[in-house]
Amino acid sequence: MAILDLFVPIVRAWTATLRWSTPADLPSSPTIYACWHSDLVAAGAFFRPRPVTALVSRSSDGDVLVEALGGRKLSFVRGSSSQGGGAGARACLRILGSGRSVATTWDGPKGPPGVAKRGPRWMARSSGAQLVDVRFRYQRRFQLGDWSRMSIPFPFSRVVVEFRPCGSTE
Repeated sequence: MAILDLFVPIVRAWTATLRWSTPADLPSSPTIYACWHSDLVAAGAFFRPRPVTALVSRSSDGDVLVEALGGRKLSFVRGSSSQGGGAGARACLRILGSGRSVATTWDGPKGPPGVAKRGPRWMARSSGAQLVDVRFRYQRRFQLGDWSRMSIPFPFSRVVVEFRPCGSTE
């Protein structure tokens, strides 16, 4: 049995225990949600039951993310600034044009962490869609020592989700 065969159900069960606190409903119009790489686990778990398409890198890490978080309403397009970025961004524009929202990261596939890349704002300007900065605050979590400082919420912990509209032309 491959490690992924064990990992995927564990991640799905783990993230299903999270308790979400959101101050507002998601916008009904096509929206670009941008979060930081440090929050990818929470973002994937939060958006999994929602009709959103996430832009995920073509890397093996991206493969794991797609496998672990796919299967509900969350769908994926593949591409990043280092592999197939243009195709991924164009696919996101087509998805926004069809009326569906997309999710991406501010800090690209390789960082540096906390430094916003141009992609989310470019997509907002090109599509006219609203750009929303999505932040996560954790009741309990641990943090990986990788470049992204990825946060992994503890099972059954509360995660507060904050939406900060950025506009479409900033």
